[in-house]
Amino acid sequence: MPKKLLFLFFILASVLLMNACKRADINFSSQLLDNNITQIIMTDTFSVELSTVYIDSFSTGQTGVTVFGGYTDPYFGRLDAQTFYEIAPPTTKATDYVKSIYDSLYITMKLKKTFYGDTTQPIQIQVSRLSEPIVPPSFYGDPGSILYSKNSFAVFPTPLGVINTYIRPSVDDSIHIRLDDALGQELFNKIQTASLDLQSTANFLSYFYGLRIASNGSSNAVYTCADSATVYLAYHNPSLYKDSARLAFPLVNRNLHFIHVTADRSATMLNNLGSLNQPGKTNVINSTQTGNMAFSQPISNTMIKIRFPNIQDIQKLPYYAKFLKAQLIVRPVAGTYSPLYYLPPQLRLSTTTILNQLGQDITSVATPGTAAGVQYGNLVTDYFNGKSYYSYDLTNYVKTILADPEYPFYQSGLLLTPPNPAFQSQFARLVAGNRFYPNINCQIELDLYYASVKSY
Repeated sequence: MPKKLLFLFFILASVLLMNACKRADINFSSQLLDNNITQIIMTDTFSVELSTVYIDSFSTGQTGVTVFGGYTDPYFGRLDAQTFYEIAPPTTKATDYVKSIYDSLYITMKLKKTFYGDTTQPIQIQVSRLSEPIVPPSFYGDPGSILYSKNSFAVFPTPLGVINTYIRPSVDDSIHIRLDDALGQELFNKIQTASLDLQSTANFLSYFYGLRIASNGSSNAVYTCADSATVYLAYHNPSLYKDSARLAFPLVNRNLHFIHVTADRSATMLNNLGSLNQPGKTNVINSTQTGNMAFSQPISNTMIKIRFPNIQDIQKLPYYAKFLKAQLIVRPVAGTYSPLYYLPPQLRLSTTTILNQLGQDITSVATPGTAAGVQYGNLVTDYFNGKSYYSYDLTNYVKTILADPEYPFYQSGLLLTPPNPAFQSQFARLVAGNRFYPNINCQIELDLYYASVKSY
């Protein structure tokens, strides 16, 4: 063969070889092709690591609710809630009550018709007078302004009022508790004599520090009331028809109205969960150590952390071309929830670090052309078959990870918690299964979609 023809043959063979090895040029922003060369593949084989994280403390002030009661939970332990708050004196003139006669002292709380636990059992409600003022904790010598779930204040040993009652949240509107008549008469005497103790809220709080609403250790449910808990003093004026009236001591200083919660986890799988300052405690427990389950109930200092330690390896899969979509499905463990112990209606995912602090909430665009919004899980509840689940679009979150080869996985992760103010006052909880939980319908799942382009 002449040298010139040999040269042309070599050039032609090279061009054909180069074209044979080139991947198809696909516009991923438009329609993806699904043919013998290009495929859309979904994989759910990448590991999802679940842990239960301890929350050392968080603010429970200014929630707008009064919470009391308690119950024993097989997964979270014995939980009890109390509410502390201050009241203000009524605006009065002594001359208006000189001839009046004291009748009674009582407190009224308006139910919000939300509860957690078994409401078919009676509950004992105790109203106690504080024996010390409500003062937020100071930090490094500076006066504090925030009250936390672990804060508590002393009360006098004998309650002002106690009732044993059944509460029907869907029927009852309010709770009324008769209080100590000796205190009622004392207050009325101060009103009739224009005592300085009632001339201003500041003076009154120096005399009467506030109230605690609580229950005893045998309660079976937690109840929520509005923040309008009011003490009333009933009196009457002497007349033929007994002219009755009342004076109100309303809730005041809502920034000091807070919920105190205690949790005894000694009989649960979370027995070792706690602050690192407590001997023998750890602030993170992997789900493989707790029956392949993780636990979230911030009001009892627990929340779920989710990590994806090897997610960047998707880029090493054969014929990987481009990442397309990520969906996370969180499945509650069947049998851990019921209409009485219901699942949180909303759970957000928030970024976090090695310190397990809440960061930015994960968002998504629900409708093209609209602004991104926080995701709350789109809860689907199935009590009968035990196939409830939350779902999240993690596409943008995963794209961020894949775009950064130095992404700090030792710090990264997501926290699964309810939004505020439910975070601070809600008892609804979640027990989620990891990828090794025996029932496949209760396993967490990460679905990754990517485009695969084969070379020829």
